[in-house]
Amino acid sequence: MKRIVVLGSFLLLALGLGACGNGGEKSAGGQDTVSRRYVGTIPAADCPGIVMDLTLRNAAGDSLAGDFALSMTYLEAEDGKDVTFDEAGAWSALKGVPSDGAAVYYRLVGAGDRPDTMNFLWLGDSVVMLGAGLERIPTGLNYTLVLQK
Repeated sequence: MKRIVVLGSFLLLALGLGACGNGGEKSAGGQDTVSRRYVGTIPAADCPGIVMDLTLRNAAGDSLAGDFALSMTYLEAEDGKDVTFDEAGAWSALKGVPSDGAAVYYRLVGAGDRPDTMNFLWLGDSVVMLGAGLERIPTGLNYTLVLQK
């Protein structure tokens, strides 16, 4: 997999516009940052679902990489009570999945000793979790997180 070096002007504009409306802020170093927040409930095997709340942050001039915060709330997971796990790390925008060489997806790599990796196909106003091999999960169930405006 190679990192996107040059994006078409439309795609770069789309990524930038998706970021602009969702909060300009300053990083600890005083640099302008932008963030995008995606939320959705995905299916789970042992509970009614997992509410995923994903925030991607990046420097205002770099729409290809940054850091992320992910909150995953497993509904009614423990004695009928919700259980939440938080993850943080770095993300990068990459190009090309097996079904579409021009598709853009976000690769999230968690921080820590044993980092988890997750991939989400970018669809503009939403992202879809990808399974093994960067393919959509073939269950017919909904793995979409929607951009919050």
